Amino acid sequence: MVNSRSFLVPFKYSHKVAYVVEFSHLKIRLFAKNKLVRLNGKDFAGGTDLIEDEELDAQVQSVDDDALVIDSPYRYEDLWDEEDKCMGIQTIQHSDVLYIFNENHPIMMLKRYSNIDWRLEELEIKNGPFMHMNTSEVIISSSGVEGDVVLTANGDVFCSTDVGRLIRLRNYDDDTKAWSAGYEYKIDEMCVSDNKYYKALNGALSGSMKPVHSIGVKSDGGVRWRFVHDGLGIVKITKFIDSKNVEAKVISRLPDTVLDGTVYWELGLLHNGIKHPKSGAFFRNRFCFLINTDTGPNVCLSFVGDYNNFADLDVGEATAETAITVPVLNTEFNEGKWIYAGKSLFVGTGASEFYIDVMTGSSALASDNVKIVQISNIGSKGILPVCVGSNVFFVDRYGLSIRDLSYDYYSEGYNEVDVSLLGKHLFSSKIVGMSFQEIPDKILWCLIADGTMVGMTFSQEQEVAAFSRHDFSGCVESFAIVPNFDDCRDEMWIVVNRVVNSSNVRTVEKVEHGVPQAYPESVWREKSLSAKEDLKNEYVKNQALYLDGFVLFERGVDDDSVEICGLEHLEGKKVKIFADGCVEDDQMVIDGKISISKEWAKVLVGLPVISQFIPQLKFIDGELGSGLGQRQRINHVMLVLYMSGGGKIGPDEDNLQEIYYRLTDDYECFERAFFR
Repeated sequence: MVNSRSFLVPFKYSHKVAYVVEFSHLKIRLFAKNKLVRLNGKDFAGGTDLIEDEELDAQVQSVDDDALVIDSPYRYEDLWDEEDKCMGIQTIQHSDVLYIFNENHPIMMLKRYSNIDWRLEELEIKNGPFMHMNTSEVIISSSGVEGDVVLTANGDVFCSTDVGRLIRLRNYDDDTKAWSAGYEYKIDEMCVSDNKYYKALNGALSGSMKPVHSIGVKSDGGVRWRFVHDGLGIVKITKFIDSKNVEAKVISRLPDTVLDGTVYWELGLLHNGIKHPKSGAFFRNRFCFLINTDTGPNVCLSFVGDYNNFADLDVGEATAETAITVPVLNTEFNEGKWIYAGKSLFVGTGASEFYIDVMTGSSALASDNVKIVQISNIGSKGILPVCVGSNVFFVDRYGLSIRDLSYDYYSEGYNEVDVSLLGKHLFSSKIVGMSFQEIPDKILWCLIADGTMVGMTFSQEQEVAAFSRHDFSGCVESFAIVPNFDDCRDEMWIVVNRVVNSSNVRTVEKVEHGVPQAYPESVWREKSLSAKEDLKNEYVKNQALYLDGFVLFERGVDDDSVEICGLEHLEGKKVKIFADGCVEDDQMVIDGKISISKEWAKVLVGLPVISQFIPQLKFIDGELGSGLGQRQRINHVMLVLYMSGGGKIGPDEDNLQEIYYRLTDDYECFERAFFR
């Protein structure tokens, strides 16, 4: 159990191994293979059994002293955005690194080295990005061109939050001559060629091969030239002295003219005086992040293939590989909420949605071939979008609807469509989280602020978009979906808050699908179809898990237990008991335990789950119009059930009759069920 509110994030290490990362106040824990990851475990083993659950409920894990706990800088107020009513951190994953974004902290990386070796480190952003060039008359000079230097300004430029900030300084009032062929150069004489500065290592008549190299020494056919700098240099502030003086470390050599001062300087975009990046993505082999500044949101894209390098110039030139900064401009006040990489790089703000892409498809994405186009004026909430096939779903600014960003080939742009029109009543408490479960049922899950969950079964190819509400015995506060290779499905983990003895008790639980998705070898190797069907039914009967917040007890060899413990989260509640596939008498949970018989080998203890289906009204088009408001008659209903264990059907709750089941050759049962 957890003693404070926590938030779950998926980490997919491979197609066979996935983790659930739990963020809570100043700490991080991990779950894998249905277990809490522990320091003494090499294969996810150890500890008590988990509490499994039903179609929409869970497995609960007790906290032991040997659990792997990672120290974290994130406090509860960082993890929960009280203003936006959603999780305050956003994450993306690349390989075995989880990138974590929060506006109160620099970008962090959670790295996996082994199952019990995880490290949280800050991502070092190099060589940029930078703000616009200085437009004032303030001059900054440096005490040197390499090593540790002191920067001095003739105006107020610096502040205490600038420690760690980058500054780029350029040439000013430079009288260096351009390289020319057939000129007599002296030793140590400087020249400039293609905005690159070189020093002559020997005195001679220059040749015909113009120097263009950016590293080391090369000859032009007469003079050997050493590359010095590209007309600019970068320093990193290490100590604040006052508003006009700071100490700094030179990252790339400064031009000599900076010793006398320059007005051509650019301050780094990232520093502790503003909010840190809020969201991130990987797009066209670039690492991207969204940051809110005083002038509005900016999307920064890294150097191609070099994910922490944000140099927008490569030896003084902008190329197709150098970093790009795209301002997100709008007529309304904009606050960036998320970015998401799909066919294009989508950007969501509190006022509008945009996409970033190339202007010309035949050329690479570059600073001179990039565009940002506004899609809509809906406005977004700070919840990362979810991609389902070619559909990108996001939550509107109020959290009351789900919108679909779909590409329109006729307009060659994107449209937004409200896909939640038929389920508006389910979102009245506002959406606070969203994720997609591909297997087995293609469900887009939405966490609602009232602690319930809403599932949208979505299949574009089948033209299906159906909504359902799911209640739990407590309030769901967070959830994550990860693949489970062993069970052949995607599994959902949730944090549930229940009130026990007037106190909040939170548990991390795994939601079971209820029935097995795959059968063991003993079933599918059976050649007889009728015998195989019997084996399937028996296997499902023994493996089905239809209780809420349940504990699963499986008796081991020489285990003579007569009690099941670990039920503190159900304290004082009357629970249902399934023992070896049979229903036993209900019991009250006292001191976190119940009594069982020594004869019971497999016992399931939890709360009952009641499922109801009320279809929406159907209005059939006729000669008089849509049929809305007209009297209609339904003369028969066909109900198709899959792996169902029973139920009732009728026009309302007061008029229900049992659903009869029959074998394919049982005509008497068929006649009784359909001709009564």
